[in-house]
Amino acid sequence: MSKPFIELITCECGDWEILRVNLGEDFQAEGHRLNSWDWIELLDLLGYKVEEREISDEDMENRRY
Repeated sequence: MSKPFIELITCECGDWEILRVNLGEDFQAEGHRLNSWDWIELLDLLGYKVEEREISDEDMENRRY
């Protein structure tokens, strides 16, 4: 199995980003800024199990994760 080709395309001013992969079924996310869901969707497509958790600001600041 060949590795998927992943492209992250940006413009000079940094105003727009496109994340694209060709893996049998095409995946594309684009916008002014890619968000966590775009990356989670890509990792899921690549076969990774991704868990999202929300913790308190205090736990984040104190590195309790």
